[in-house]
Amino acid sequence: MTTHYVLDLNVARAAYKTWNSLFPKVTPYYAVKCNPDPLIIRTLAELGCGFDCASPREVDAVLAAGSTQIIYANPCKRPDDIQYVARKEITRTTFDSLCEIEKMAQNAPDMELVLRIRADDPTAVCTLGNKYGAGESDWYTLIERARELGLAIIGVSFHVGSGARSTRAYADAIYTAARAMDVLKEYGFAPSLVDIGGGFSSSMDIEEAAEYINDALKETGLVQCEVISEPGRFFAEHIATLYTPVIGVKDGAVTIDESLYGAFNCILMDHAEPEPEVDESVELETVTLFGSTCDGADVIARSIDLPCGLKVGDMLTWKRMGAYTMAATTNFNGIPFNQREMIYVNV
Repeated sequence: MTTHYVLDLNVARAAYKTWNSLFPKVTPYYAVKCNPDPLIIRTLAELGCGFDCASPREVDAVLAAGSTQIIYANPCKRPDDIQYVARKEITRTTFDSLCEIEKMAQNAPDMELVLRIRADDPTAVCTLGNKYGAGESDWYTLIERARELGLAIIGVSFHVGSGARSTRAYADAIYTAARAMDVLKEYGFAPSLVDIGGGFSSSMDIEEAAEYINDALKETGLVQCEVISEPGRFFAEHIATLYTPVIGVKDGAVTIDESLYGAFNCILMDHAEPEPEVDESVELETVTLFGSTCDGADVIARSIDLPCGLKVGDMLTWKRMGAYTMAATTNFNGIPFNQREMIYVNV
């Protein structure tokens, strides 16, 4: 059997139920970039989930699933893309610069803007503040320019980082967002939306995070606003299990029918550390695990414990392979990593 995924859509349903239990006042907008699989999108759309899109193609994927509950949460957009999503009647987008304000005025002046402020979890796996988010000293200039151009700012957003670890970082960001909302009011705006971003991962204490977030929303009064979030891996991470056959063995090394150019791009792009499911009763040996391309850099793990005596055709099982794996696969070396078989259960 070749490499394939098994996707359990009941995992998405369970995650949605858990989210609503933990965050009763926060509407999830699934980050499509995490895993744009059409059946995942459709399943979440049927549950009433919203969607965080950052490109016209992601917008089209959500619309095809029957949902229009979209925030175009890309703070730096191509002019043509702005016009495209505006024609699709997407009404909300984020910004964090004067450049973006000018683009919005020229290409979609009726779109509602959400000011993205900088908020960082310094322990996050992938920081985003180096690229996105307006510092407090810039808020006044941005807000004043938007008012001069007659644009509507309806709220504030932030993202503490992908793969966040600090539960306190969200609360700190909410207090900062409350200050930004006050500044908007000073300039005559009537903000009613708060977007607390994504970053929710299995490496954090999600119940503790919920406690911090819910308390901060109450203390700041922002709970009275429309509060949304952009979870990706929270929904997608546990959906998919990847099965990879062994295609080569030699002393101290095993090669599987996958690659850093395929599912294991998560190691490069998402700083993931995938581990195969191993029977504890089986004797193990430490080997180097190679991907299947002819690139010497295609090393999935330089030192990993795998069962002794693996042979061609033996299958390795990798759980938690739904987030930032199949989303960025390629066909490098002519190998169709981006066309793997998908087996869906509980559709």
